[in-house]
Amino acid sequence: MKKILMIPALAIFLLTAGCGGLSGDTAGTTAVTITVGKTGIAGAVSTTSAIPSAVASIRITVSADDMATVEKIVQVAGESSITVTLDILNGPDRHIVLEAMTASGTVLYRGETWVDLDGKALTITINLSATTTCRLYVDVNTGADDTDCSNPDTPCRTITYALTQTDGDEEICVEAGTYDSAAGERFPLTLKQGTSLKCRGDEYSTIISGGGTIIEGAAGASVEGCRLSINTASAAIYDNGAAITVNDCLIEGAGYDISGISLSADSTVSNSTIRNFQQGEVGGSGIIVSSGSPSITNNTITGNSYGIYVLNSSNPSVTGNTITDNRYGIYIVNSSAPVINNNILSCNTGVDLLNTTAGNINARSNQWDNSTPSEISGTCSLSGEDICNSGSGSVDYTGSTQAASPC
Repeated sequence: MKKILMIPALAIFLLTAGCGGLSGDTAGTTAVTITVGKTGIAGAVSTTSAIPSAVASIRITVSADDMATVEKIVQVAGESSITVTLDILNGPDRHIVLEAMTASGTVLYRGETWVDLDGKALTITINLSATTTCRLYVDVNTGADDTDCSNPDTPCRTITYALTQTDGDEEICVEAGTYDSAAGERFPLTLKQGTSLKCRGDEYSTIISGGGTIIEGAAGASVEGCRLSINTASAAIYDNGAAITVNDCLIEGAGYDISGISLSADSTVSNSTIRNFQQGEVGGSGIIVSSGSPSITNNTITGNSYGIYVLNSSNPSVTGNTITDNRYGIYIVNSSAPVINNNILSCNTGVDLLNTTAGNINARSNQWDNSTPSEISGTCSLSGEDICNSGSGSVDYTGSTQAASPC
């Protein structure tokens, strides 16, 4: 029996098995010989196979309803290949599971198949898939900036260092803890093309805190699950003129004249909370859109001077957000033309939507403080109106309804 196991992006594991016993001997056992990482085996799809350094052990499990489960763990740290033989009781539906694990028992790769063993030779293929897409690991509590960050058991300490270990198009997984200048971080953290920064602490317990811009984007980069706290002027995240993705983040201000997210490309911001960005002489926006057509979807935007500030000739899509308790919910200036549909625009202390443009703004199917939004043209009192048209433009609020908790 010969099996070829393929591990995408890292290496190819080769598994061969020779079946013992007589042909058709269903009452006996099959001696299954498994070779992992060995090169030059007939039928192999690669001659450069080796066990990745992050893999410390291989666990082989064989089970079925009519037999006792067989499990074998083989230590492979420092080895380029290993061979192990298991005697498996003949019979139908033998479930074979292969797992490649780190020293702490984290399963990095897993594959499985079902086979019938009756003493006859056969060939099967098991494809091992990565159980995590992480390529680099960071842990401020246990890591050290003297590795290549590729092993979760020996992670880097700082995100700053991890970014020097990638050329892009890889996922950096960051464990819970506080990542700030005291921990060795240097800001801004400039992502590389396709870099995915994934914070893995529960309840936003992976905290990246600093002054000035915390994260600068690059084409195809993403930030997920992080808590970003910024305390001096600039924006916590700046897409840097490239389309990035920000998903499931908590982004909060801790001072004046700062903003949460600055967008100038076709970026995506979703499922995040952006709060407490207050204006002094400048800044104070939860999200500021200066160009492009970004997608702003399913976020909670609250406690800011400006929930979303749209300027220049940008055309964001603003959909499914809860925009409450800001001074201005959405502020539209210059020749920008956002599409604002299916949001909750309520309880913003000055005005829920302020349009200063000469255009007609599509703001259909939103929830307001009033089922028919209060609308003022010209000079507005900014005392809690739903809509203010201070320019020559207008707002199309067709399909409006009242918010569940209006003010």
